[in-house]
Amino acid sequence: LLKYPYLYTMISADAPTYLPAESIHFMNTLGAHELLFASDHPVLSCERCLREACELPLRDGVREQHLRTNARSLFRWAP
Repeated sequence: LLKYPYLYTMISADAPTYLPAESIHFMNTLGAHELLFASDHPVLSCERCLREACELPLRDGVREQHLRTNARSLFRWAP
């Protein structure tokens, strides 16, 4: 992900509660702008994943990037 500036990934195979510590660390450091929120619906409900994503130990601003800003940037959606 770091080598290619326009490569994004999403974390959706597991509920956010079960993300490995390495993923949280990557989100809080170099990967903050390359990860997108996803819920793995219908296996996991969007409501549950969003609630758990909001509870992750993320630095200031990283949660907003993960849940909103990165997708808007990637898909060129207006704010």
